Amino acid sequence: MTSPQRHLVNREVVADNEAAARAAHQRGDYVTCILLIHALTEALLRAFLEKTGDERFSELVERYEAFLIEQGQPQGTFVTELNEFNRRRNRIVHGLWGKGYTHTNRNLDAVCRAAFLVYGLFIEWLETFDPQITAYGFECE
Repeated sequence: MTSPQRHLVNREVVADNEAAARAAHQRGDYVTCILLIHALTEALLRAFLEKTGDERFSELVERYEAFLIEQGQPQGTFVTELNEFNRRRNRIVHGLWGKGYTHTNRNLDAVCRAAFLVYGLFIEWLETFDPQITAYGFECE
């Protein structure tokens, strides 16, 4: 799935955001970490699906699920995880305006660890369909 539209995914931005997510996690800024991983996951979906418009995250997940069906995949691999991650991010944003940063940030360490893990596994999974996806800098360890 290679297209000139992929230029919207900037390798330096991906690397910067991955490094910033790791640094945020290390200093206990879990809210920022999750928001960055969510942004990285959205960029990954956009690059893979070659979508550069105003699609919402949930629309990208729907398109990804349709791609899997087109490919004859029997299960929606990562679809549930992506939808749950989006819901979690939405709850975090609502927590920020409803309860504040300190309250919202509490106890999100495990959520960050899981988000990093799923992000990395998702990159590896997408490489099975598009080995060039890591050329855009997606490589979270």
